[in-house]
Amino acid sequence: MSLLPRRAFTLIELLVVIAIIAILIALLLPAVQQARESARRTQCKNNLKQLGLAFHNYHDTHKRFPVAGVAGGVGANQDATPRSWPWSMMILPFIDQAPLYTAIGVGNSNLVPQNTANMTNVNDYSTANAGTVEKLLTTKIAGFICPSANGGDLNPYHKNLAVLMYAGNNNIFPVPNPPKAIPISDILDGTSNTVLAGEKVLMTAPFVAIGSTWGTAKMCQFRLSIVSSHTEMNTPFDGTLDTATNCYVENGTPTNLFSRVAVASPHTGGAHLLMCDGTVRFVSENIQSNPALATETGNFLYQNLFQINDRNPLGEF
Repeated sequence: MSLLPRRAFTLIELLVVIAIIAILIALLLPAVQQARESARRTQCKNNLKQLGLAFHNYHDTHKRFPVAGVAGGVGANQDATPRSWPWSMMILPFIDQAPLYTAIGVGNSNLVPQNTANMTNVNDYSTANAGTVEKLLTTKIAGFICPSANGGDLNPYHKNLAVLMYAGNNNIFPVPNPPKAIPISDILDGTSNTVLAGEKVLMTAPFVAIGSTWGTAKMCQFRLSIVSSHTEMNTPFDGTLDTATNCYVENGTPTNLFSRVAVASPHTGGAHLLMCDGTVRFVSENIQSNPALATETGNFLYQNLFQINDRNPLGEF
C-alpha cells in the first residue's frame, strides 16, 4: 500500500492563519476589556450601596448620621484640627471592620495617632512600624476603593494613609464648631432627592484626582468632603503634590481652586452618587450645574441635589 506524502502549510497559508488570529484577538480584546470595566463599575456601585447600609445602620443606632470628624479638646473641630477622627472610622463596625475599629481605639485619644517613635518619617505613614496603630492606618479596605481607579491603595496626597475613594455631602457632614451630626429628619428635601455621598477617587494622569483617606478627617490643608457648589463634577485636580510633606498643594490661581472638593469618578460620562434613601444613581457629568466656582446662588439641578432644605423642585437626573 502506498502512502501519500503529507502536504505542509505554505508560508502564505501560515501568514493568513496568523492574520486571522490577530484580527480575532483585536475584535475580542475590546469586548473583554469592556466586560471587565463593567464588572469594576458594578463593584464600585455596590461599594456605595454598602456604605449606604452602614450609614443607615449607624443612624438606627445613634439616631443621626456620624459627624464629618471630631477631635478632643475645648473648641476643637474637624476643619481646624489635623488628625481628627472621621466618619469613615465611625462606621467601621457597620462594614464588618469591628476588629480594626477596636485595634485602632477610635476616639480613645484626642487625635488620630502620629507617634514619631513609631514612624521612620512622620510625614509618611507607610514607614510606620509593624504592629503599631500608625501602621493600621495604612490598611487597605476594599469597600472604600473603586476598582476602576488607578491611584493605588495608599494616598500620596494624604501622607500615604490608606485611601478612601468616596466622600460625604458637605451639607450632611458640615463644619460647625462643635461638629454637628445630622438626623434624617433634617433632610426636608426628601431622602431620594438628596445626595449622601459620592465618588471621590484617587487617579493619576491624565485625569488627576486626589481622593481622600479613611484614616482621618483632615491630615493636610483641608478636609475633603464634596462641596457641589464649588466645582462641577469630574473637574480634575489642578494642584500639585508636595513630596516633602506628602500633602496636596492647591493651585494659587482661582481657575480650579476648589477642585479638591469635586465629585471625581473614573467612569466615562458621570459618577455614582449615593442618595440619602440608600439608592445609588449614576448621574451624568452633563447635568445642569453652576459653572461659577464657590457660588451658592442660583437654582441648578446638580447643586440642588446636595442641599437638604432648599425646597427647589428637581427635574430628571
